[in-house]
Parts: sequence; structure tokens; C-alpha cells
Amino acid sequence: MLKVLRGPPNVATLYSTNGRWDLIAELRADTLESFDRVLGAIRLIDGIATTETSILLSTHKM
Repeated sequence: MLKVLRGPPNVATLYSTNGRWDLIAELRADTLESFDRVLGAIRLIDGIATTETSILLSTHKM
């Protein structure tokens, strides 16, 4: 599954976690339509049972 997720250029970063999710994928898209297409393709990857989406609204430097 990780190998497949490393392919699309919209997948910016992959994080493995020990919490609620097994994996977090940071996606980048210019439009919501593009984001919807990328997420739709990811949902079809064998081994991905569910997805949850959060949209980054802003970044604050610490």
C-alpha cells in the first residue's frame, strides 16, 4: 500500500502513526475537484478500508 501511495504527485507526505489512524497522507491539490479525484483514487487502493478528511485552513509558525 505504501508503494502505491508514493506514486501520485498529489501525495506530499506519508506518516505512520500509533494512534487512531494507521497512516496519514498529506495531499496537495489546486482545486477541490482535483482533491476529490485524488482521494477517490486513494479510496480504491487495495488495503485501504476507510478514509477521513481534514482540510488545512492555515499554518502558524511557532
